[in-house]
Amino acid sequence: MYPGRSSGARAFLIALIAAGTAAVDLAAQAPQSAPPAFRSDVQLVEVDVRVFDRDGRFVGGLTAADFELLESGQPQHIDALHLVGAAPVSPVAPVAPVAPVAPATWIFFFDLNHLSPGGGFDRARQAVETFIRDRFSDGDMAGILAGERMINNRLTSVKRELLDAVRQVKPRAGNRTRLLELTREWPRLLDFEEAIRISRNETLVLERAIGRACADDPDACKRSDPEAMVRGKAVRIQQDVHQAATQTLDAINGLAGGLARVPGPKTVVLLSDGFVSQDLESLVRTAVGQTTRAGARVYAIDVRGLNRTANAGIIDQFQAIDVFDSGLTFDGFAGGINSLAVDTGGLMIRNENNIGRALERVAEDAGRYYVLAYQPTNASLDGSYRPIEVKVKQRGVRVRARRGYLALEPARMLRPEPVVATTDRTAAVPRLEPASVTVPPREASPETATTVTETTAGTLLERTEAVPNAGVRLRPDAEGRVESLSMRDSESTSALAASGWTAYQRGDVESAHAAFVRASAEPGVRPWVLYALGMCQAALGQTAAAAASWERVRKETPDFQPIYMDLADAYAAMSDLTSALAVVRQAESRWPASPEVHSAIGVILVRRGALDDGIAALIKTTELNPRDDLAFLNLGRAYALRYQRNRRYVTSQRRWIAPEDDRRKAIAALEHCVTLAGAYLTTAREELTLLQWSQHD
Repeated sequence: MYPGRSSGARAFLIALIAAGTAAVDLAAQAPQSAPPAFRSDVQLVEVDVRVFDRDGRFVGGLTAADFELLESGQPQHIDALHLVGAAPVSPVAPVAPVAPVAPATWIFFFDLNHLSPGGGFDRARQAVETFIRDRFSDGDMAGILAGERMINNRLTSVKRELLDAVRQVKPRAGNRTRLLELTREWPRLLDFEEAIRISRNETLVLERAIGRACADDPDACKRSDPEAMVRGKAVRIQQDVHQAATQTLDAINGLAGGLARVPGPKTVVLLSDGFVSQDLESLVRTAVGQTTRAGARVYAIDVRGLNRTANAGIIDQFQAIDVFDSGLTFDGFAGGINSLAVDTGGLMIRNENNIGRALERVAEDAGRYYVLAYQPTNASLDGSYRPIEVKVKQRGVRVRARRGYLALEPARMLRPEPVVATTDRTAAVPRLEPASVTVPPREASPETATTVTETTAGTLLERTEAVPNAGVRLRPDAEGRVESLSMRDSESTSALAASGWTAYQRGDVESAHAAFVRASAEPGVRPWVLYALGMCQAALGQTAAAAASWERVRKETPDFQPIYMDLADAYAAMSDLTSALAVVRQAESRWPASPEVHSAIGVILVRRGALDDGIAALIKTTELNPRDDLAFLNLGRAYALRYQRNRRYVTSQRRWIAPEDDRRKAIAALEHCVTLAGAYLTTAREELTLLQWSQHD
């Protein structure tokens, strides 16, 4: 349904870097129009600040003495202040130097993953075309980003080229198809929010959807399993919308990387129906961080206008009516674009059918602001997130500014790659099998790679696996487990089994697999042979076959604890979390005080979306083994997931509402992981940095 990420993303990043050189040349030709830049031998931080009165009018005439600036809660001395843009409208005579609007860079981002054909898209394209034709200033640079592709692969100041690029933007028919499937095809769902909640195994939401389905078509309920049909559709929809949102956020990251090398003000106009950001909060935070690093602001325009339902652009469509009163009135599409706009210091514009008027508002806002510069009292460039709070001493005004920055060396600020891999999606070696729920050994060899699992519940680090030179990844301590099981047998080993074991030990998994397959067919095959066969099958990506081999081992040796963990691993790899949980629950009944078992239970429950129960199991793990740094890391992440899941932006209050207790507990768990100074020290520090994005919202 969605196109893969094309080479165009890389091309437009290169184009942006090239455009940065052109922009420098343009600025050199018109030095009088450039805004003051604060540069010196010391590291200065610049903050764009907008101040408005009660009626929404820009307040001019302010000086540095009128502002208070806090970094990480500590007051900072403002070294310089300039007013950029039009003359102030405040009756007070300006004291701060006034600089004219500098040549700016505009990016009009048509979020094709989340733009439905029809009214909203057509209005947006026409409005951008009109804005470029009538309002685009001489010397300004602009680019048209359509989905993952920069039209013409470059920025330009040529109006005719830009207008032609806008006309090339076409909507994707698949977006309408997805919406029609959601609400028209049986079993009908209310919206994407409901689909995601069902995929998280929220019982009440599932029951309401089943009741609606059976009311729609009683015969279909009799012919099929309505629960399976509802679950299957919800999971499929959830995967589709998360894939689309991930592609959009990846495009913003790539865009920010290129913009980091372009001088001057940078405005990104995001034209979108909005997207579902639940369970993708860390990706949103990364996009925000990359955009602020580039010195850009996002102005998000919800092109649905007054039709702000989950099914934008299809007002006349027969929608799913919930006679079971679900109460799902929250606009799940709003969170992601809200955060991109608010956290980068831009604006979120919704309930506006006149997209042209919205663009006028963006132009006015982007063209007039104060620039504050200060030298942080904390001069350490340690890569940590530093929250910023700007206040004005004058009463009856409101202030808008970005909420923080990453303390990086200037050279690193210009690098287009992410500073923190917030979703751990860049493991050192590609994996041949999904991560295990098993707690890894405390000592890892030099040749290790961290493996993670990305799920609808978020990302939980689960194990560190050895990477043999042959390139096939085996489970940690695999040989020790096989030998432990083989020591239970007093009978002699067959020649085939011995041959398989020799090949296995030298890392020749293919040969070992062939020998063990033949040995497993011999009469009286020993459990350790089946166990080793399962190890080979798992390493070769034959997960279902591995599970079948290990079930035979569990049947014959039910008191062998590692087999339960490996079985849970296999079932989880096949997305059969119900079977995985059943296996570790059986292990719990046998070994109620095993930290490894409780850790596995916690990870699986979190992956299923049962965060409360998963957190309880992980807490139990830390109590049983206070030195388990991975358990504290996963506990911190689980708290952070629950915090982000319940975080909502309240427009009327202009702030985020979230369960602060969960954030504090997440920080405490991650800080404890850091104090243990184990294998996950760096990862825990990165997670703490990410949590800072939400701390002062």
